[in-house]
Amino acid sequence: CDHGQCGACTVLVNGRRINSCLSLAVMHDGDAITTIEGIGTPGELHPMQAAFIRHDGFQCGFCTPGQICSSIGVLDEIRRQVPSHATRDLLAIDAGDDELRERMSGNLCRCGAYPNIIAALREVGEGRP
Repeated sequence: CDHGQCGACTVLVNGRRINSCLSLAVMHDGDAITTIEGIGTPGELHPMQAAFIRHDGFQCGFCTPGQICSSIGVLDEIRRQVPSHATRDLLAIDAGDDELRERMSGNLCRCGAYPNIIAALREVGEGRP
């Protein structure tokens, strides 16, 4: 779409999340690109996929691929201590709800499953099954 407004096309490039609608494939020659199809399998779901199911974070499903890819990227950013606009302490970045909401703000959900998505992020971020 070349707008980058909804985040439904979020993919991971070398582990970092991008909106694929704002990037040309030729710009990523040689990069490792992970789409939702590369995250887990039907028989062995990625922990984030399983958490989305448990917390009903998918609802209509339109935004789910981008939400899951973005969620995985968000937790990686927090592990690497990358700050966001909501980060209050640059020396101790945590995965509080405000931090998670800010980081996921580029992924829109028409169904309003935001609390469920945050619950899934918290579960996986805390290492709970």
